[in-house]
Amino acid sequence: MRVHVADHPLITHKLTVLRDRRTKSPTFRALTEELVTLLAYEATRTVRTEPVEIETPVATTIGLAISKPRPLVVPILRAGLGMLEGMTKLVPSAEVGFLGMMRDEETLQPVTYAERLPDDLSNRQCFVLDPMLATGGSLIAAIDFLLARGAVDVTAVCILASPEGLAAVEKAMHGREVSIVLGAVDERLNENGYIVPGLGDAGDRLYGLAE
Repeated sequence: MRVHVADHPLITHKLTVLRDRRTKSPTFRALTEELVTLLAYEATRTVRTEPVEIETPVATTIGLAISKPRPLVVPILRAGLGMLEGMTKLVPSAEVGFLGMMRDEETLQPVTYAERLPDDLSNRQCFVLDPMLATGGSLIAAIDFLLARGAVDVTAVCILASPEGLAAVEKAMHGREVSIVLGAVDERLNENGYIVPGLGDAGDRLYGLAE
């Protein structure tokens, strides 16, 4: 498994504002989109391309186009939806699928409640969007789901990760073609399975808590 922590001043700055408990949902959503676009730049370095001939106003030249089948972007609902716009802005030709997963707050294990994905992902590059890599359970389940359907390689894009979650994913993904791109690796998990110092519940911070 390959892990890349995108160490950039702009990423750290945006993360600082996201972490601040005083940051309201509209600002949080806008900054998440900006941050994910920066992370997506790193995550798509290995996106498959093919040569294409084009005519410029001056001459014929060879450039690159994204290969088919097109990359598949898979946000894990609901918090992953807040990352989707930032990813598709950078790769507008990508297709989008959805995977609904939630954490059982007692067992801390993922529960799948919905999916909208092609039955056959053979020869597809997939990009999973999940803001918080905490225990690693949801991300492991999502990657297993995609690989079982034939995806050839999977890259996860996460805003934050815990060392415990990274270790769990690495153990589960041994020998598989998986990459993770992160904004930062935080200190630890607390007794409730939340990242410390973290930024709280990303879904609630993005969309507010329904009463």
